Amino acid sequence: DKEFKKIKNWTKIDAHDAAPDFLALSEIELQDITIGVFQIKQAKSYSTEHINEDGQYEILVSTDNSNLLRANIQFKHSNRKNYNVIVEYNRKAVTGYCCECPNGNRTVGCCSHVASIMWYLGIARYDTKKLNTPSNSYIITLKM
Repeated sequence: DKEFKKIKNWTKIDAHDAAPDFLALSEIELQDITIGVFQIKQAKSYSTEHINEDGQYEILVSTDNSNLLRANIQFKHSNRKNYNVIVEYNRKAVTGYCCECPNGNRTVGCCSHVASIMWYLGIARYDTKKLNTPSNSYIITLKM
């Protein structure tokens, strides 16, 4: 955590265009990382909530290391608190991650906030139908 906090230079970009070499994942592969399905279910919800009105999933990329990503994910329950999440990867694997939430630095598996970044980058951006939840479609209809 302390090493990640030392990194000060980040560039904000739309995650759809970010990390072009982030590995494509199946839900089974993501489940192997999360060590369960709960985080994946939550990741879908966090991802759809993290997409702004312009349809962008905002993410920060380190200017020092382009394989280091950061996002500020809002917790759904307790006072809508925000947690900084960092994911490090290479072309073959996610090599590290951490989150400021109470469960964010597990030694086995990962929290839902970390899973949301991996789910979006590794699964949803390749299959945008996964982002169309009934509630999301309803909100879009109301805005028209």
